[in-house]
Amino acid sequence: MIQLTLAWFVFIYLVVFLAGILFFWIGYEMLRKRLASEDSRQLIYCRICGVALTASIASTTGSLLRCPHCGSLNEDHHQGGL
Repeated sequence: MIQLTLAWFVFIYLVVFLAGILFFWIGYEMLRKRLASEDSRQLIYCRICGVALTASIASTTGSLLRCPHCGSLNEDHHQGGL
C-alpha cells in the first residue's frame, strides 16, 4: 500500500482537479470559436452602409440581396481567408 502524507494527497487532488478544469475550459473555447466562425461566414456586409445581412436570405433569392437599410444591391460573395 502506498502511504501518502496529507500534504501530498491535497497536492495531487488539486493538480487533478485544476487539470480537469483546464481541459474543459480549452474544449469550451475551441467549440465557441468554431461556432462563432460558422456564424460569421453567413454574414454579408453592405458595401455602402456596412449593415450585416444574412447570407441564407441571399442564397434563396438569387445572388443579389437588397440592403434593408440603404436599398443598395449586394452580391452573395464570400471572401476566402482563415
